[in-house]
Amino acid sequence: MSCSCRKGKSAKKLKTKEIDELLKFLKKNPELFFFIADLVNSFRPTDPERIKAERVFLTVREVHELGLLSFSQSEELFRLLKNFFVEKTDKQRGNFLELLVSILGPFTFKTKSKRINQCKMFKKYKKLSDKEIDVAFSSKEYLEVHECKSNMGRQWRDPLSKKSKKGAKLFFMNELPEVCKSKRKVIVCCSGLDGELTTCYVKKVFKFYKFKNIKVIGRKELLEKIKASF
Repeated sequence: MSCSCRKGKSAKKLKTKEIDELLKFLKKNPELFFFIADLVNSFRPTDPERIKAERVFLTVREVHELGLLSFSQSEELFRLLKNFFVEKTDKQRGNFLELLVSILGPFTFKTKSKRINQCKMFKKYKKLSDKEIDVAFSSKEYLEVHECKSNMGRQWRDPLSKKSKKGAKLFFMNELPEVCKSKRKVIVCCSGLDGELTTCYVKKVFKFYKFKNIKVIGRKELLEKIKASF
């Protein structure tokens, strides 16, 4: 009996003016993804405004000095990043990643699929859990589900026991391919904006906890999809 991800929300509800403008700028300048991803990944909810503003300035300065943008383009990027990161809530970082995954996915198969955002897992008519799936891609042969965290290294740290909120979500997702075993394969992914070193660390943590069914998608994999899509 196959599973499905249902009762989701429209991706439009995740999108704000700031996210939309930044995504449009990224589509025109995909070579900037590494810098923007690194910036998003570095933020902490507790960072003071001064630190946030300084990180934005240093990122734009680096991009300009490398000759990737003209002065006027750099000014535009600074405005976008300042509005996005400094003047808005931390929630925008997560929504940015979810929308990026929504645009770029699926990551593990190439057949035509339907995208569902912020949905719940069902096995026929039975809801398996109230735990929310951030993004899902559904086709006849596959169901690819994503848990999106802009900073996986910070999120997926020890301890990740079944009793903890973070651990319980991972245990639930890791069990989905077995619980939903049928002709349609369920593929579980944890996606984030982390670089290769942290992505490797997260893979080792998942291996320690025997999360063998969870595929980790980091900055490198996102960049490969951007190059192919934009």
